[in-house]
This record gives sequence, C-alpha cells and structure tokens, in this order.
Amino acid sequence: MQRSHLFRSLLTLLSISSVATVVPAQEPTEKTAEKAVEATPSTESMAAYLLKDLNEREQSAYKRYEKALATEDVHSIETELQSIVDGYEALINAAPNYAAAYISYGMMLHRIGERIPSNAMLIRADQIDPYHAIVKNQLGNYQAEEGNYPEAMAFYQMASDLRPDEPLYHYQLGNLLFSYKKFFIDDKLFLPDGIDLEIQNRFRKAAMLAPAHLPYRLRYAQSFFDIARPNWEAALEEWQQLVDFVESPEEKQMMQLYMARTRFLMGHHTAARKIIKGIDEPSLEHSKQILLKQINAKHPR
Repeated sequence: MQRSHLFRSLLTLLSISSVATVVPAQEPTEKTAEKAVEATPSTESMAAYLLKDLNEREQSAYKRYEKALATEDVHSIETELQSIVDGYEALINAAPNYAAAYISYGMMLHRIGERIPSNAMLIRADQIDPYHAIVKNQLGNYQAEEGNYPEAMAFYQMASDLRPDEPLYHYQLGNLLFSYKKFFIDDKLFLPDGIDLEIQNRFRKAAMLAPAHLPYRLRYAQSFFDIARPNWEAALEEWQQLVDFVESPEEKQMMQLYMARTRFLMGHHTAARKIIKGIDEPSLEHSKQILLKQINAKHPR
C-alpha cells in the first residue's frame, strides 16, 4: 500500500468517526495492545518501547484530530499522523518477527477501513504468535464479512477458547451462528436443535460475563424469539429483569412490549393486551400496533 493513499484514508476515516456512533460491543483494542507490549520478551525491549510510544501517539493524535476538526486546524497534526504511519512501517521492517507490532498496525489499518492490508498484518501476527484472542477475533470478522462462515466460526471459537472470560467473543460467535444458521444446517455442521442450543448458550454466556452491559443482555433475551423450541417461562423472567434493569421510561416500555410479545406467544393474549394498554411511548406506537394486530388476528375479541 502506498503511504500517501494510507494517509488519505486515515484522514477520511477520522473525519467520519468524529460524528459516528460507537457500537457497544467493540474489541478492547488498546487495552489488548498494551498487554501484548507488556508481555514482550526482554530481547525485544526496544521494539516494545517504540511500539508503546506509537500506540500512545496514535491515540493522542485521534483525540487531537477530533478537536482540530472543530477549529478547522487539521493541518496542525497532519505531520504527526504521517509520522505514526511511517513509524509502524519502520518498526515492522526493523523487527519483522515482533507480533505485537503487526497487531497494533493491523488494528490501525482496520480502524481506517483498510480491510485487506489489515487482514494481511493480522495473519502475519497469528503466524508469529497464535495465542492472541484479539487477532483470532479480527480474522474471524474478516472471514464473516467475506461470507466464509466455517472459517469465521473456527477463528471465533479459538478466540473464546483463549479468552473464555471475554463476553465479546461469545457474542460474536452467537451472532455468526444466528446469521448463517441455515447454511450451517444445510452443510450438516449442526443439527437444528444443536445450533439453537449453541446460539442461546453463547448469548447467555456473554450476558452472564457482562451483566451491566445492556446490549448483551438484550440480545440474549431476544434469542428466545430466534429458536424453534424456546423456554417461554425463562424468556419472561429475562424480560422482567430487563424492565427492572433499564432506567428510562422509553426503555422500560420497550422491554414491556417484548414481555407482551412473549405473553402472546405463550398463549396469554389477555395478559399481553393488558401490558400493551400501559404502553404510551410515541416511538413504540408502530411496534405496538403490529403486535396488537397479530394478537387480534389470532384471538379476536
């Protein structure tokens, strides 16, 4: 990749990221990179020092760039950003067997949208040191985006094996199995009941490991609607817990609407209507009417 092209990509992506919403379930990349640096053998102490410095400069540059956008003073840090790009390339040339450098550079390339070069860097990191869960996860992401679901599953599985206490990796695997469920079954990699069980197990594990993280808990509760033979009593309990967990009135009513849907699917149409009657958030009106229409079609008054 040419340096000028990479640098233009960096500036473009930074401009976009300044107004973008961050997805809740993102990889803890900086923390993982720091751990990789700390775990470096003493023979690579200089490379570790240089990498740590690049990591810190990169994070500082991102923050400064966001501030610079507001004042239209972008040129003040362009030299620093180019220096960081050059620094990563120089470090990799000087220490070609230093896995942590490939990981950090690969994650930076991913951040600026350079998927193919990022994947190449992370493959090289995995060849040097195959025990980094963050690398397995990113390689899994790439394979999933390419539609290579068996390969993606293998990488996600390795990531969760390496870091069984990291909820993201279980969440990723659950999403992959759900998204490609038909293909896994058609390829005879799973039986229908088996994949349903694994989907729920993965989402439940993520929710248990991060009970304060709403997206994981919400996805686990939603998974009862995704499988063929759900335990509706367990689903109802999950939604009630989420009603108690969230704070805003809109969120509480959203969880109550899910409770009403669960009641309906259990055959409790009277209880479902009672819950719906108390939902008055304008943003939920459309979903409420759809559910009411389904209830009335099956259980006319």
